[in-house]
Amino acid sequence: MTRPTASTVAGKASRLEGIQALRFLAALLVVIGHCQHEALAALGDQAGAFGLIAFDWGLGVDIFFVISGFIMWHLMQDSFGQPGEAQRFLRRRVLRIVPIYWLGTTAIALATLSAFTLAESLPFALASYLFIPWPHPDGRGLFPVLTLGWTLNYEMMFYCVFALALTLPRRLGLTLLLSVFAALFVAARLAPPQAFMLKFWGDPIIFEFLFGIGLAALHRHRPPLPGWLALTAAGIGFLLATWSYQTGAYHELARAITGGIPALLIVGAVVCGPQPAMTSWPARMAVLGGDASYALYLAHPFALKAVAAVSARLGLWNVPVVPILAMLAAAVVASVLIYRFVERPILSLLQRRFARPAMRLGN
Repeated sequence: MTRPTASTVAGKASRLEGIQALRFLAALLVVIGHCQHEALAALGDQAGAFGLIAFDWGLGVDIFFVISGFIMWHLMQDSFGQPGEAQRFLRRRVLRIVPIYWLGTTAIALATLSAFTLAESLPFALASYLFIPWPHPDGRGLFPVLTLGWTLNYEMMFYCVFALALTLPRRLGLTLLLSVFAALFVAARLAPPQAFMLKFWGDPIIFEFLFGIGLAALHRHRPPLPGWLALTAAGIGFLLATWSYQTGAYHELARAITGGIPALLIVGAVVCGPQPAMTSWPARMAVLGGDASYALYLAHPFALKAVAAVSARLGLWNVPVVPILAMLAAAVVASVLIYRFVERPILSLLQRRFARPAMRLGN
């Protein structure tokens, strides 16, 4: 095996920083969509241009899923078949995902679940904590206590299957991944409506993780794309997302097509295009936003609701751009603060307690 050169290491680090910046964009797309929802609720028929939707802002979720598949394969492709690697992988994922999500889930549960009986709320709350899709007591569908956690139910399923694949040699592991996802998809099509878990986890959106894996496997030994081609791919991705929404294809075709393919093009443009140094002030801020993107994704509804309520009390909706910008700014600032003073300290504490001894033993 050849030793990686300094330029190769720098290129990989830059590529991951580019991914972090893209995470920030993905989270910001979701936040913008929810800002627009708050604006529509406040303005009603007076929304005007603020009610226009170019494409489904949920494209940010599709970008997240493709990134997740890419990162998992990019970082772990040489770890297949190594003893203990699956356990270490799952431990790291749980430590990264669970704490801040459980904090948000607990806050929402304390505020809302008292409206339901214990028989309704207890299994629903337990399923939410365990990343299991479960019918919401108010009948809104398979959304957990912290509604945005529906995406994490897919993420955790993917992590579990990926961990199982890590126990095998790489080729067999990849075969297992493909087989499980194909089996889930087919079984969900054949299952009765009562099999809601199977139907949830067998949704075509799961293939977006495989899109990311395919992208990581494809680009590993490929030279970077020319800048113009990368920009063209990203532009086509956004154009496809816009076309699918404006023509109604978004409501007719599987999301893996209308969201997954545009997301694949956008992520591919970032990871396969020229890698900038990411040393400028805007670039570093984008990377910081990417570091805080998980907090931004989970916590932004709290910031948006608070700013929207204050704006209504102060009459700021008379100039809609003011509360909208205030909501965006509040969400981003709150996410960075949560990342710096809540998420990162908790993660550091848990890693010292659980991850580092295992890594010393394993390596």
